[in-house]
Amino acid sequence: MTKIEKVIVFRFLSYIKFIFTATNQHGVHSPFVYDYVTKCLYNKEKLKLPITSKVLVKSLDYFNFKTVHILGDNKMLEAAIKKFCTNVTSTEINADVLVGSISDLKNDDIAISSLSNDTMVLLDDIHKDQISLESWNRLKKESQVRVTLDLFYCGIIFFRKEQVEEHFKIRI
Repeated sequence: MTKIEKVIVFRFLSYIKFIFTATNQHGVHSPFVYDYVTKCLYNKEKLKLPITSKVLVKSLDYFNFKTVHILGDNKMLEAAIKKFCTNVTSTEINADVLVGSISDLKNDDIAISSLSNDTMVLLDDIHKDQISLESWNRLKKESQVRVTLDLFYCGIIFFRKEQVEEHFKIRI
């Protein structure tokens, strides 16, 4: 089996496993996450964007975030932010939101412990391959990480100290 075939098989099996273990808003017992899922992620606003970009744009608006740090070089995300979130600026330090892939997070050498309580991290393609999924699972175990949402296409991390540690798989 070629490397590409292995990746395709991994993603397919990962998706099947995700579908059987994920829930919708009815499986969420955290008021913070329930509101986020129902009022933001399940918002029927029609955006013609890839899923990760759509989640980012909706989240920036829902939480009224003002700054974003795009890890790596993602022109599509930059364009989506400029088009739909005109009040959001890009910054390298103290950003409300960090967005990129798990490999970007490693490459930019971002210390999870240095992020603030209200920071959101959005990581694209957490089920891309075995390495990405293992990295996602390691991130979930970090002591500062309080809430994670696995949306299959992307993952979201919150550091809310006031929140009980919980990890969700949500179908969107």
